Amino acid sequence: MRFIDYKTDESGFSLLELLVALFVLSIGLLGTASLTTTAIFSSRIAQNITVETNMARSALDEIFSRPQDDAIFLAAVTTIAYDLDTSTADWTRSVQGEVYSANYSITPNNPIMGLTQISVTVISSNNRSATLTTFKDTI
Repeated sequence: MRFIDYKTDESGFSLLELLVALFVLSIGLLGTASLTTTAIFSSRIAQNITVETNMARSALDEIFSRPQDDAIFLAAVTTIAYDLDTSTADWTRSVQGEVYSANYSITPNNPIMGLTQISVTVISSNNRSATLTTFKDTI
C-alpha cells in the first residue's frame, strides 16, 4: 500500500513556470495587436480607393450621359479640371478629411472612327489617383 505525504506533494505551477507562460502569452498578444493595426490601416487605404473610384465613376457617368452631339465630344482635350462639387464654387471635394480633385480627357475618333475615348482621373490629397476610361459612340 502506498501512502501520500501531503506535506511533500509538489503539484501545481512554480513561479518560474508561471512567468514563462505569461511571457509566451504576452508575445502572442503583441503579435495580435500588430496584425490589428495593419488591418485597420489597410482598411483605411481600401476605403480611400473606393471613394476615388466612386467619384471617378460618377464624373464619367455624367460626361457619358451627355448627348452624342454635345460640343464636349467634338475636339480632343486633355487634363481638363472637372467640378466634383457643383453645389459650391470649389472644384474639389472633401470626404473624411481627404481632399479630392478630378480632371478628364476626351479623344474623339479613338481607337476607331465614331468612338470617343473618355478618361476621368481623381487625385487625392495623398497623391493617390484612380483613372477610369470608357468609350462613347458619337455617330
